[in-house]
Amino acid sequence: MTANPGELPGLKAALQAAWNRSDLIFGTVPDAYLLDRPIGLRHPFVFYVGHLPAFLWNQVGGGLLGLESETGDFDQLFERGIDPLTEQGAVDATIPCWPELEEVFAYRDRLRDWAMTESFGLVGDIDGDVLADHFRVHHLVLEHELMHHETLLYMLNEQPLERKQRGSLPPAKTGAAQGSAESIPVPAGTAGIGASFAAQPFGWDNEFPELEVHVDAFAIDSLPVTVEQWRAFLLDGGTRPHGWVEQDGTWFVRSMFELVPLDQAGGWPVQVSQAQAAAYCAWVGGRLPTEAELHRAAYGSPDEERREYPWGNETPRPEHGVFGFSSWSPEPVGSRPAGASAWGVQELVGNGWEWTSTPFRPLPGFEAWARTYSGYSADFFDDAHFVVFGGSWATDERLLRRSFRNWYQGHYPYVFSSFRVVR
Repeated sequence: MTANPGELPGLKAALQAAWNRSDLIFGTVPDAYLLDRPIGLRHPFVFYVGHLPAFLWNQVGGGLLGLESETGDFDQLFERGIDPLTEQGAVDATIPCWPELEEVFAYRDRLRDWAMTESFGLVGDIDGDVLADHFRVHHLVLEHELMHHETLLYMLNEQPLERKQRGSLPPAKTGAAQGSAESIPVPAGTAGIGASFAAQPFGWDNEFPELEVHVDAFAIDSLPVTVEQWRAFLLDGGTRPHGWVEQDGTWFVRSMFELVPLDQAGGWPVQVSQAQAAAYCAWVGGRLPTEAELHRAAYGSPDEERREYPWGNETPRPEHGVFGFSSWSPEPVGSRPAGASAWGVQELVGNGWEWTSTPFRPLPGFEAWARTYSGYSADFFDDAHFVVFGGSWATDERLLRRSFRNWYQGHYPYVFSSFRVVR
């Protein structure tokens, strides 16, 4: 047996915690509104209630174990979501008739029970299969659920305020930025992107193999661009961020359960598309950083020792950044200085996915190792998607590992994003 039984208690607990978080998010939408589609090229909420357990079955039960399903129609109906703004998926966006909610909930609960009571034992008995080793297939299911939490929260943020109810997390923290951005020089050196497949128990296919990249010297802002800074750009002819709303001459930023006046949200990292972020950088005489530059700024150091996290090798804690979905919004930038990198660059992990100028492409030697999900990354190697770096306030700590790579389309406006300027 190549799977280690000692991994099971922690993995099971993490999976149960992810389900609890899913239920918390879905619980903010009353059942009467689960058919809503607040983002047009996303399925309605009810699809994701079924998609998460369907993914579990299609990866573990049907994919790895080759078992016959009792609910094949649901497994297929809820199999695949939609990549917004692409022709692929747009034709699938409308389903004539969704199943009754009680049926979808029952499907979810049955598969969760099967996962806990049967799936781990069956996978643990398999020898010599990359999906079974280290229970990788279960890690794949777990992290898929964690990533969908942000997908769901993007949708929830677009849902009309009167069609949702506040969940049991603290309200938004508002106010001015804690300090102002300074341009920090980073000398030429190397950055390490990706990881060795043998060096860590789990990673997605785009994380492998490890790549050493030379990075020329650059200067990078110590903090991301704020709502208040964007206001000046807007007044000089810049574009309005998608989440800004004007009512009776007053501007607001849309947050999960309220509209926050611009004066109160001034310190938040501004949430814009990659194209808008690039325009702002040009306006101030700079540019967006590359993926490699952010890696060097985050994990490099003057002594050329590479860190696991910007602040060092300690596991992430609240003082290091705004992540882990502990509230419903970002915080004013600069609020967690203990998370600064060796160069003094703050907030490289958490509070907003940082846009880069790097198209999402495979690392040299890329292999889609998970045969049950071979299109996870490969479907998006199209030069229309760009790497985002570091994580948002809603990103789980498991996804903050140095090798993790995420991406979005350049004009996608819903990401819990941030960006900073390189000169």
